[in-house]
Amino acid sequence: MSEDVTPVDTSATVPSTSVRLANLHEATRTMMLAESRETVARTAATAATDVLGFPMNTVRLYDPGTDRLMPTAVSAGVEEVAGERTPYERGETIQWEAFDGDEVLVFDDVTEIDDDVPRSGSGSMLVAPLGEHGVLTLGSTTEGGIDPADVELARVLAANVEAAMDRARRRAALGERTESLRRKNERLDEFASIVSHDLRNPLNVARGYVELAIEEDDTDELPAALDALDRMEDLVDATLSLAREGRDVEETEPTDVGDLAREAWAVVDAPAATLVVEDAPTVPADPERLRTLLENCLRNAVDHAGRDVTVVVGATPDGFFVADDGPGIPEGEREAALERGYTTADDGTGFGLAIVADIARAHGWTTELSESADGGLRLTFDGSRQP
Repeated sequence: MSEDVTPVDTSATVPSTSVRLANLHEATRTMMLAESRETVARTAATAATDVLGFPMNTVRLYDPGTDRLMPTAVSAGVEEVAGERTPYERGETIQWEAFDGDEVLVFDDVTEIDDDVPRSGSGSMLVAPLGEHGVLTLGSTTEGGIDPADVELARVLAANVEAAMDRARRRAALGERTESLRRKNERLDEFASIVSHDLRNPLNVARGYVELAIEEDDTDELPAALDALDRMEDLVDATLSLAREGRDVEETEPTDVGDLAREAWAVVDAPAATLVVEDAPTVPADPERLRTLLENCLRNAVDHAGRDVTVVVGATPDGFFVADDGPGIPEGEREAALERGYTTADDGTGFGLAIVADIARAHGWTTELSESADGGLRLTFDGSRQP
């Protein structure tokens, strides 16, 4: 037998084909309501047991990232007898032949299957492809124990599973697009607020000083006007960064956080400050945008913790962190610190950590603010929920 199927008692009376087909249609309706392919797989495994009468079954989904068939839904019968299932490497098992060939394979005697899976005992097996999603494996302890009616019902189940997984994938893609549009609308609202208020204020200040200088023929007011225009330039730059960095990351590559931190540190003007890199990880990221994230973190530390600050960059179980030994941010203000407009500096734009949070969100990471080991600020970026 395959490691996916183990001998079971198949002597019990099997319902008629018409009854099983009706029950299969009911299971299909449930699958069509599923929100994810994994939920469809679990429903399919239950249907293979309860409807088709094969308590030993496994649904494997294809992972294009690793080029493996991953055990996604394993029946209780298989788990009780064989324990945890392992991924199948390409070409390792007969399941790959069914998947690549897009055809249902039936084996009346599993001992005659020529692949790399060790089998003990006799029996029969069916492997049905699920389109581009994966395969469904069913097993019986009886040689020739899978009859033509079983094969046809397995084909129906496999086709319905494929359709349900297609639907779940489309639904997930629609949800992602909807969320992306929601974030874009939020950014548009932010930009409208910036243009109507944040940019208008320094512009009005500059205009007032210039008009006063013209009226009184006094150039002493012009430096103040220049300061206001500098402030406006900073706000424009920050606004453009928000527009660029908030976009979803579409392509990533393995990126060394430590190397990028050192590159980012080189452009931070703080000769008295210290950067310490502690076993920083390699993460899937857009290198340019990750560098911008790190630059903003490091510059925030220098601006708010002092020119002699020590900043530590290191690894966490699911990502990385940036910590400093400055005054930190009070616990009650940490959530607000990631929003546009939060700053403790008179000349701050309030966009630095907002840009950091946007870049992290665009990668599918979460951003958490906490107290560092030295009492300063620690930003932790967690990629465990990355799509």
